Amino acid sequence: MHEATLAENILNIALDAAEKNHATKIFKVGLTLGEMAGVEVEALTLSFDVLKKNSPAEDAALVINRVPLSATCNKCGKNFRLEHYNFFCPECDGILILQSGRELLVDFVDCE
Repeated sequence: MHEATLAENILNIALDAAEKNHATKIFKVGLTLGEMAGVEVEALTLSFDVLKKNSPAEDAALVINRVPLSATCNKCGKNFRLEHYNFFCPECDGILILQSGRELLVDFVDCE
């Protein structure tokens, strides 16, 4: 279950940010999470909730911005939202190049 490791890394990033800003409490941690990042949100949230206990992030919430999987055709140039991981253009059968949907970023740490 790699979500526990991800949650630990996210918490460490948040704790480092709080320490650098001389903050004693973390309220929110914002994430950008792509549809194809391979992360189970429920498992990530549960892991984060367990790990944050007895830390400045004890009451912190994960705020997750989901990014859809989108691509551009390398042949006709059209943009598409991918469905069912079909990486061929429905217009010309060209190969689709991913534009978004694989992100996993800590965007912000809201702390006191």
